[in-house]
Amino acid sequence: MQRKALISLLALSLALGGCVFAPGDNHNGRYDHDKVVPTVGQQLIDLNRARDSGVISEGEFERAKRDILDSVK
Repeated sequence: MQRKALISLLALSLALGGCVFAPGDNHNGRYDHDKVVPTVGQQLIDLNRARDSGVISEGEFERAKRDILDSVK
């Protein structure tokens, strides 16, 4: 059973790897991940999660939320 699971996992990894590194892509195997910018909505969701989990205080949440919303005006 373990062998079957290992073979399935290997086949899945190879199949997904082929999607990422498919011949003919425009990136020549390089991707610029620094250009990915989260949407305002995603930033607010992440900020809310940080507050709810106790990573930031309510005051820090309000200031950061205001900064995010001011950036789209």
